[in-house]
Amino acid sequence: MDDWVCVAIFDEMSEAVGKEKARIEDMALDVGLMPEKVVKVEQKEKVEILIHPEFYSYYEG
Repeated sequence: MDDWVCVAIFDEMSEAVGKEKARIEDMALDVGLMPEKVVKVEQKEKVEILIHPEFYSYYEG
């Protein structure tokens, strides 16, 4: 299994989480990737937005 990269952490699920996830998904579309395959949200102690390592180089750049 690939190690996904945490790019954002929030205290709780909120509108801000949705907005940031949408922004990152738009970036994935811009580089020809399917957002549902490269962006996900996990809720543990905090809410984390994770991206697939193959998408990270586009996200970081």
